[in-house]
Amino acid sequence: VSVARPILTVGFLLSLPILAACGSPSDAGLHVEDVWARPAMAGGEMSGTQPAAAMGHSMAAPGTGAVFMRLVNDGPEADRLLGGQTNVAGVVEIHETVLEGEVMKMQMLPDGLEVLAGDEVLLKPGSYHVMLIGIQDDLEVGERFSIDLQFEKAGTVTVEAEVRMP
Repeated sequence: VSVARPILTVGFLLSLPILAACGSPSDAGLHVEDVWARPAMAGGEMSGTQPAAAMGHSMAAPGTGAVFMRLVNDGPEADRLLGGQTNVAGVVEIHETVLEGEVMKMQMLPDGLEVLAGDEVLLKPGSYHVMLIGIQDDLEVGERFSIDLQFEKAGTVTVEAEVRMP
Protein backbone atom coordinates (compact mmCIF):
# COMPACT_ATOMS: atom_id res chain seq x y z
CA VAL A 1 0.00 0.00 0.00
CA SER A 2 2.82 2.40 0.83
CA VAL A 3 4.43 1.66 -2.56
CA ALA A 4 1.24 2.43 -4.53
CA ARG A 5 1.00 6.04 -3.37
CA PRO A 6 4.51 7.09 -4.55
CA ILE A 7 3.97 5.33 -7.89
CA LEU A 8 0.67 7.18 -8.41
CA THR A 9 2.30 10.48 -7.47
CA VAL A 10 5.24 9.91 -9.85
CA GLY A 11 2.81 8.86 -12.62
CA PHE A 12 0.77 12.03 -12.10
CA LEU A 13 3.85 14.25 -12.14
CA LEU A 14 5.13 12.62 -15.32
CA SER A 15 1.76 13.23 -17.02
CA LEU A 16 1.76 17.00 -16.35
CA PRO A 17 3.81 17.94 -19.45
CA ILE A 18 1.43 15.88 -21.59
CA LEU A 19 -1.63 17.57 -20.06
CA ALA A 20 -0.06 21.00 -20.52
CA ALA A 21 0.68 20.29 -24.19
CA CYS A 22 -2.98 19.44 -24.86
CA GLY A 23 -4.20 22.89 -23.82
CA SER A 24 -7.57 24.42 -24.65
CA PRO A 25 -8.72 26.24 -27.81
CA SER A 26 -7.68 29.57 -26.28
CA ASP A 27 -4.14 28.17 -25.86
CA ALA A 28 -3.94 27.08 -29.50
CA GLY A 29 -2.00 30.20 -30.49
CA LEU A 30 -5.01 32.18 -31.69
CA HIS A 31 -5.66 35.50 -29.96
CA VAL A 32 -8.45 38.02 -30.53
CA GLU A 33 -7.52 41.58 -29.55
CA ASP A 34 -9.03 45.08 -29.53
CA VAL A 35 -12.64 44.09 -30.26
CA TRP A 36 -14.98 47.01 -30.94
CA ALA A 37 -18.21 47.81 -32.75
CA ARG A 38 -19.64 50.89 -34.38
CA PRO A 39 -22.78 52.45 -32.92
CA ALA A 40 -25.86 51.11 -34.71
CA MET A 41 -29.62 51.39 -34.51
CA ALA A 42 -32.10 48.57 -34.25
CA GLY A 43 -34.65 48.62 -37.05
CA GLY A 44 -32.77 51.13 -39.19
CA GLU A 45 -29.42 52.35 -40.32
CA MET A 46 -26.88 54.74 -38.90
CA SER A 47 -24.12 56.59 -40.65
CA GLY A 48 -21.56 54.13 -41.91
CA THR A 49 -23.91 51.15 -42.22
CA GLN A 50 -26.16 50.08 -45.05
CA PRO A 51 -29.36 48.05 -45.10
CA ALA A 52 -28.75 44.33 -45.60
CA ALA A 53 -30.71 44.38 -48.88
CA ALA A 54 -28.14 46.76 -50.35
CA MET A 55 -25.38 44.36 -49.32
CA GLY A 56 -26.81 41.40 -51.17
CA HIS A 57 -28.84 39.96 -48.30
CA SER A 58 -32.30 38.64 -49.11
CA MET A 59 -33.69 39.69 -45.75
CA ALA A 60 -34.82 43.25 -45.03
CA ALA A 61 -32.53 45.04 -42.60
CA PRO A 62 -34.11 45.62 -39.22
CA GLY A 63 -30.68 46.90 -38.19
CA THR A 64 -27.10 46.21 -39.16
CA GLY A 65 -23.74 46.87 -37.60
CA ALA A 66 -20.08 45.89 -37.78
CA VAL A 67 -17.52 44.54 -35.33
CA PHE A 68 -13.78 45.00 -35.79
CA MET A 69 -10.76 43.35 -34.17
CA ARG A 70 -7.26 42.01 -34.60
CA LEU A 71 -6.83 38.24 -35.08
CA VAL A 72 -3.34 37.01 -34.14
CA ASN A 73 -2.27 33.45 -34.88
CA ASP A 74 0.90 32.51 -33.00
CA GLY A 75 0.16 28.82 -33.59
CA PRO A 76 1.86 26.38 -35.95
CA GLU A 77 -1.07 26.07 -38.39
CA ALA A 78 -3.58 28.31 -40.13
CA ASP A 79 -7.08 28.78 -38.72
CA ARG A 80 -10.23 30.28 -40.19
CA LEU A 81 -12.88 32.59 -38.71
CA LEU A 82 -16.15 31.05 -39.90
CA GLY A 83 -18.88 33.09 -38.20
CA GLY A 84 -20.36 33.60 -34.79
CA GLN A 85 -23.35 34.49 -32.71
CA THR A 86 -24.39 37.14 -30.23
CA ASN A 87 -27.51 38.06 -28.32
CA VAL A 88 -27.54 41.57 -29.86
CA ALA A 89 -28.19 40.41 -33.45
CA GLY A 90 -30.00 37.61 -35.23
CA VAL A 91 -27.21 36.80 -37.71
CA VAL A 92 -23.41 37.09 -37.54
CA GLU A 93 -21.43 36.81 -40.79
CA ILE A 94 -17.87 37.44 -41.91
CA HIS A 95 -17.71 40.16 -44.59
CA GLU A 96 -15.28 42.19 -46.60
CA THR A 97 -15.66 45.58 -48.24
CA VAL A 98 -14.70 45.63 -51.92
CA LEU A 99 -14.54 48.33 -54.57
CA GLU A 100 -16.53 47.44 -57.69
CA GLY A 101 -16.03 50.18 -60.24
CA GLU A 102 -16.64 53.31 -58.20
CA VAL A 103 -18.97 51.68 -55.67
CA MET A 104 -17.93 50.23 -52.30
CA LYS A 105 -19.86 47.04 -51.54
CA MET A 106 -19.89 44.61 -48.67
CA GLN A 107 -19.93 40.91 -49.40
CA MET A 108 -20.06 37.82 -47.24
CA LEU A 109 -17.04 35.52 -47.19
CA PRO A 110 -18.77 32.13 -47.54
CA ASP A 111 -15.57 30.24 -46.62
CA GLY A 112 -14.71 32.55 -43.74
CA LEU A 113 -11.49 34.47 -43.17
CA GLU A 114 -8.17 32.63 -43.04
CA VAL A 115 -5.53 33.59 -40.47
CA LEU A 116 -2.21 32.04 -41.51
CA ALA A 117 0.19 30.54 -38.95
CA GLY A 118 2.47 33.19 -37.51
CA ASP A 119 0.38 35.98 -39.03
CA GLU A 120 -2.36 38.41 -38.08
CA VAL A 121 -5.42 39.86 -39.79
CA LEU A 122 -6.87 43.26 -38.95
CA LEU A 123 -10.63 43.62 -39.25
CA LYS A 124 -11.21 47.35 -39.73
CA PRO A 125 -13.62 49.80 -41.38
CA GLY A 126 -13.42 49.55 -45.16
CA SER A 127 -11.97 46.04 -45.04
CA TYR A 128 -12.77 42.76 -43.29
CA HIS A 129 -15.39 42.87 -40.53
CA VAL A 130 -17.90 40.81 -38.58
CA MET A 131 -21.35 41.82 -39.82
CA LEU A 132 -24.26 41.97 -37.36
CA ILE A 133 -27.62 41.60 -39.08
CA GLY A 134 -30.93 42.03 -37.31
CA ILE A 135 -29.73 44.16 -34.40
CA GLN A 136 -32.38 43.96 -31.70
CA ASP A 137 -31.48 47.01 -29.58
CA ASP A 138 -29.49 50.16 -30.37
CA LEU A 139 -25.74 49.79 -29.89
CA GLU A 140 -24.67 53.00 -28.16
CA VAL A 141 -21.18 54.34 -27.46
CA GLY A 142 -19.81 52.95 -24.20
CA GLU A 143 -21.93 49.79 -24.18
CA ARG A 144 -20.35 46.34 -24.22
CA PHE A 145 -21.65 43.02 -25.50
CA SER A 146 -20.27 39.53 -25.93
CA ILE A 147 -19.88 37.70 -29.19
CA ASP A 148 -19.00 34.05 -29.72
CA LEU A 149 -16.62 33.75 -32.66
CA GLN A 150 -16.48 30.36 -34.37
CA PHE A 151 -13.08 29.25 -35.66
CA GLU A 152 -12.38 26.15 -37.73
CA LYS A 153 -9.64 24.83 -35.40
CA ALA A 154 -9.75 26.93 -32.23
CA GLY A 155 -13.50 26.37 -31.85
CA THR A 156 -15.65 28.95 -30.10
CA VAL A 157 -13.85 31.99 -28.69
CA THR A 158 -16.00 34.39 -26.65
CA VAL A 159 -14.93 38.04 -26.70
CA GLU A 160 -16.38 41.32 -25.47
CA ALA A 161 -16.91 44.19 -27.90
CA GLU A 162 -16.96 47.82 -26.85
CA VAL A 163 -19.20 50.15 -28.87
CA ARG A 164 -17.19 53.21 -29.91
CA MET A 165 -16.71 55.67 -32.72
CA PRO A 166 -14.07 54.77 -35.32
